[in-house]
Amino acid sequence: MKVTSIGYHHEHESTFCIDRPNGMGDNWLFLLIKSPAIFRIDGIDYMVRPDSFILYPAGMPEWYSACEETYIDDWIHFTASGADAALLQKLGIPFGVPTHLGQISGLSAVIRNMTYEFYSEKPYKEEIVRLQLFHVFYQLARLLLGTVAEQGNGIHDDALVRLRQRIYQDTRKIGSVEEMAKELSMSQSSFQHTYKKLFGCSVTADISESRILHAQNLLTSTTLTLREVAEQSGYSGEFHFMRHFKQHTGMTPTEYREHSR
Repeated sequence: MKVTSIGYHHEHESTFCIDRPNGMGDNWLFLLIKSPAIFRIDGIDYMVRPDSFILYPAGMPEWYSACEETYIDDWIHFTASGADAALLQKLGIPFGVPTHLGQISGLSAVIRNMTYEFYSEKPYKEEIVRLQLFHVFYQLARLLLGTVAEQGNGIHDDALVRLRQRIYQDTRKIGSVEEMAKELSMSQSSFQHTYKKLFGCSVTADISESRILHAQNLLTSTTLTLREVAEQSGYSGEFHFMRHFKQHTGMTPTEYREHSR
């Protein structure tokens, strides 16, 4: 990962609005949201509370705006390799979903130090900023685990956290809902209800998101055929993959690959 631009505690007026239909090209965007804001995801507007974050992968549409007199955030633009994206998935950090943390002062302090370092003329600043970026994401992963624990505290919570990490590592190794429920010694209905209560989304939504993200990484970082991308992303067939990919991204896999070059 490499930081390309960064800002700490930027304040904007009530007319502030970002609308990037194709994201920031090759750049990812991490936002630490410090005031109420509106985020548009897949055409739906969400009111997002302060002390939240969102991580936009490269190429994902970005739309967000102020909803009060002032909008405040910390932000980091950075590039990421396929291996970097896999690490972020392994850490359980959701992509493109506004997520409330409740306590962001520690993360914001790291970003403040990163900002000072990034715009300095000190030796090894690039290397230090890169390490600080890893610090941000590992600390974020720790906060997410703590948030999940506070929301749940059930006997299955730890197992569900590990399951979700496995889903984002490789959906090919994940069985059906029935098999996952059986693995945790739960009924299907209890498993699905507990999973959604804990993470705020269904297990099928997480599997779908993981497959799309994995496919996007393969399309932009390899020359695999569409059939091979489909197989390695956990799809049962090439046609199902192409239809699902277009429904999710608005582009065919081929169009996405061409657009990302």
